[in-house]
Amino acid sequence: MKLIKLLPFLALSLAFAGCSSYQLGSDLPDSIQTVALIVENKTDEPSIEVETMKSIRKEVQIDGRLVLRSEAEADVVLKVELTGYSLGALAYDSTRGSLAREYRVNMSGNAVLYDAETGDVLREVPNVTGNTDFAYDADLTAGKRTALLDAADDLARKVVSMTIAAW
Repeated sequence: MKLIKLLPFLALSLAFAGCSSYQLGSDLPDSIQTVALIVENKTDEPSIEVETMKSIRKEVQIDGRLVLRSEAEADVVLKVELTGYSLGALAYDSTRGSLAREYRVNMSGNAVLYDAETGDVLREVPNVTGNTDFAYDADLTAGKRTALLDAADDLARKVVSMTIAAW
């Protein structure tokens, strides 16, 4: 009889023990509260750093643990160097010869999170990629522009996940 009365307490104890590794709030060091963002374009594709910066800024804000600041005011700096950009055909229209009907945009780069005061590298993520596929609908330029936004978002999610959110 006593054992039956103790079963709910035992079950509750096991449930709390299973949640013991969870924590509320940020696990970033207390000295890291703000971040500055730098995106450099080392590719031949013009202006892709603009959309990539917007996407990374959005991801940092969604993560919510760090406040965006200028480089002079930030605790850490997240620098992303875009090193690759490509547009490649994925599928062709068999009725129209070599006309591509679906494309893929790939972006690649290197991310470094470093202490703004000392320059010490805290996290380094080489060769991070972002990509997306899109259908050719008659205007390749418009499709490419839209795909750039999606590829930049994909790259930004991975960069923030592997640097800031990795803590």
